Amino acid sequence: MNSFIKDSPFEDIYLKGMDVNIHLLAKGDKKGIPLILLPGITSYCYSFAQLMKQIPDEYYCISMDVRGRGTSSWPDQGYKLKNYVDDLLLVINYLVSNPVAPILVGHSMGARIAAAFASEYPKLVSGLVLIDPPINGPGQREVYPNPLEEMFLKQKQAVEEGQIGLFRSYLPPEFTEEQVQQRAEEYRNVSEAAIIESYESLLKEPFHAHLKNVSNPVCLLAAEFGDTIREEELSLIQRMNQVIETQRIKGVGHMIYKEDPASVVSATIAFINKHIAPITS
Repeated sequence: MNSFIKDSPFEDIYLKGMDVNIHLLAKGDKKGIPLILLPGITSYCYSFAQLMKQIPDEYYCISMDVRGRGTSSWPDQGYKLKNYVDDLLLVINYLVSNPVAPILVGHSMGARIAAAFASEYPKLVSGLVLIDPPINGPGQREVYPNPLEEMFLKQKQAVEEGQIGLFRSYLPPEFTEEQVQQRAEEYRNVSEAAIIESYESLLKEPFHAHLKNVSNPVCLLAAEFGDTIREEELSLIQRMNQVIETQRIKGVGHMIYKEDPASVVSATIAFINKHIAPITS
């Protein structure tokens, strides 16, 4: 049994594309304002399950298994921003009958996907909620706080080899047994090729250029801990695009939506009420 979804009903949706098939996890009113949840580099659709439980059913929440994760297709290559953006078009096409364009809610890598998508297709979304996006890219910070080999690949290898004790040693000591099992499930549900190429994309593909080009309303939530976005980097983001509203979430690290889901839900609904709901009423 999936430890992320012990007591909550979700609907599975499968979309067939030319190159990949995409799996979605859905909850809520199909006629409500749609939210598309986009996971980080080593997460998948079920990673958002606890967050989805706290979002009122008046919204239509869709959590996406991006390529290389969960039960979506796992190609050998093709994990650049353009690939993820093209796949997201399949989900937009599925939602086209909804009178409100979806809000993209992305964490980490998912936030970068959301910004790239809105930069290219502004008419297809209503707004963005970006949760602690890595700000690396050409001309910006070169080193990501979490190293590819020492963190991601070693952790995945331990899970694949069934060395849960070793895997547990890589995680924060305060993790409960349930959190350890959930993190292991995430690693089982992401391909190594996806981790490696997505990490390379994170370091070398532009993010700020996309973010500067976004014309939709944006709410950016930055973690207090984890060193993903420093104060001067947050100030730069605020200066370069006036549509971006930023908020520093206190007392949490990079996994904001897991450590403090209530704050993420509260910020998201406040953002919707300010920018989206007045348009739909």
